[in-house]
Amino acid sequence: MTSPDAPLRFLSQLAATSSARWTTIGTEAFAGELGLTTDNSCYRFHHGTFVSRAKKPTCFFDAPKSMRGLLLIGFLHEDDVADRWTLSTVWRAGSHAVLWRIGGTDAASFIVTSPTVSYLLEAPTPRSDPDPSPWLARRSASQSGIMQRRIARPPSLRMPLPPSMTRLHPAASVPSER
Repeated sequence: MTSPDAPLRFLSQLAATSSARWTTIGTEAFAGELGLTTDNSCYRFHHGTFVSRAKKPTCFFDAPKSMRGLLLIGFLHEDDVADRWTLSTVWRAGSHAVLWRIGGTDAASFIVTSPTVSYLLEAPTPRSDPDPSPWLARRSASQSGIMQRRIARPPSLRMPLPPSMTRLHPAASVPSER
């Protein structure tokens, strides 16, 4: 049985030689939307970058300031026979997720979760026309110079203005009796 701080010591030793590679792992190995569940929490990631966490039994997801910008670099497995740790991008039930603060090499730069019980990776859908925001105007192919804009919200309905209260309306002519 290893000591509780053994995984952090292992990771800080590994950081000296592997930290340059870890910065690209999120976009390669964990591309898309990723959800991890432990006995205590649920974690969400986007392309390997921490998005939010919900502690059980609440269903409220939050993004603690101390966890913003952390990268998922892999899963830590303990080999009971050889009594050693392995870091891999392949998930196994019971492995520990490893979150890393970019550039850090000391033990405080890592968060090791409790054993994971589920893993769900939804690969991103390929888009032929990447559009970072629906509010940005895109140039049309026409020569007129008119910009086309895609609106992501429903159109608003406006009530007509009431008739003016300051305008004088001529009185209708009424036939007089003779």
